Amino acid sequence: MNVNTAEYWNRRFGSGDWERKGGFSQTYQFAEAQVPRFQLQPTFRGAVCDFGCGAGDAMPVYARNFPNARLVGVDFSRDAIEICRQRYGSIATFIVGDASAVPRVDVIVCSNVLEHLDDDKGVISTLLERCTRLYVTVPYDERVLVSEHVRRYDKSSFDDFRPTRVEIFASRGWSEFGVRRWIAVYALNAVRPFLGRSIRHRKMQIMYEFQGRHSA
Repeated sequence: MNVNTAEYWNRRFGSGDWERKGGFSQTYQFAEAQVPRFQLQPTFRGAVCDFGCGAGDAMPVYARNFPNARLVGVDFSRDAIEICRQRYGSIATFIVGDASAVPRVDVIVCSNVLEHLDDDKGVISTLLERCTRLYVTVPYDERVLVSEHVRRYDKSSFDDFRPTRVEIFASRGWSEFGVRRWIAVYALNAVRPFLGRSIRHRKMQIMYEFQGRHSA
């Protein structure tokens, strides 16, 4: 299964599989968890690009928190961008393409994208040339990789790019919360060693903030 191709993601979005498996709500929840961690004021008037925007469900969150910002979404899946334009074309501009298609903007958000791509560091290099600030979020220290993920990440994964800030946090849509957290993670950890199973850790996300190379 090559998850790095537009054809693969066109099938997921075009067939309705992404929606059936909760992709719309997950993207929205990811954005809700990330926006408070952006170093942006509500009065921000620049341009924000969501790279790997999927079906665009982060856009309402960005529009609500930064009502004066210009919003752009980029994804290499034509089927995803068609959904974006139908649902959110009134609040954002959408472009079909890879990292090289990203316009020069103030801020780029890359949320839960790089874990799917072979050349994650090459993508970061390209994005840094197109913004003044870049936020990258991926799963943190994923012990058992989801089938579509090609690598795991820790605090030092992108040290070569000298992130200005690294933050680990819980996010709805990924992390366990409430009763599920206490039973599925902590309570069952008491018996997992006796069953020959590894201790389970709460699933977390990690955000890296980078200073971009583009001057607005």
